Amino acid sequence: MAYPFVPSPHVTRTGGRRIDLVVVHTMEMDEKGDTAEACARWFQNPSAKVSAHYCVDADSVVQCVHERDVAWAAPGANSNGIQLEHAGRAAQTGRDWSDPYSTAMLERSAALVADICRRHGIPVAWLYAADLKAGRRGITTHAAVSEAYRRSNHWDPGKGFPVERFLALVRKALGQAPATAAAEAKAPPLKAPPPLLRKGARGWQVKRLQKLLLAHGLLPDETQVDGVFGEITRAAVEAFQALHDLAPDGIAGPLTWHALETLPATVKAEEAVPA
Repeated sequence: MAYPFVPSPHVTRTGGRRIDLVVVHTMEMDEKGDTAEACARWFQNPSAKVSAHYCVDADSVVQCVHERDVAWAAPGANSNGIQLEHAGRAAQTGRDWSDPYSTAMLERSAALVADICRRHGIPVAWLYAADLKAGRRGITTHAAVSEAYRRSNHWDPGKGFPVERFLALVRKALGQAPATAAAEAKAPPLKAPPPLLRKGARGWQVKRLQKLLLAHGLLPDETQVDGVFGEITRAAVEAFQALHDLAPDGIAGPLTWHALETLPATVKAEEAVPA
């Protein structure tokens, strides 16, 4: 389904990517008739340096980033996630999430999430921090991403978010029986391992690697973020590995990726590493 598109400049463009996660956020904005549109306009602000794929309120959905591209919303789960912002605040209680506005919004959001899950083969499984670190695929929150990767401190959509009710709405939109959904949630499939990158590689995954190296202070400046794995990138990978007791072979494999994504960066992750 096509939605109104209000493009954000805060995006990492790709030639296509695998989607493993749907990440639920709250906008930290009041519930109004135009909250989705207001949030989308904020994502257009040059000073915002954040974005999401979709903004949802009680009566509308606005898209800000194409699904094939990376939005800057939840460091650690940006490169393989679709980010959904919801009107309201993380401090809302369960009762707040049950008022007419939130009820209508969650129904609208669940229909969108069901469509995303159907198109990308994502199981209707609620993921916690341990699931994310294990590489599972499904639906999660910014709070779980923060706990798993320690690269942000956001805790939205909050403890009051009605997880089971939301998942039931998604399953209903997909036409899934509860028993089938429960079995699927029991063992959600693992996402693909990170790519093995070495000198000579090219593409958006190399650019993602370079952004992480830049955030860790191991590339001289942003001009080196060019998507080409050359000698400078190889040396930066090797230096990172040596600093963190990894085999200094200059090849970005699973252990190097994990360390780059989870260890504290030297600059603010949301601004320097939109991945």
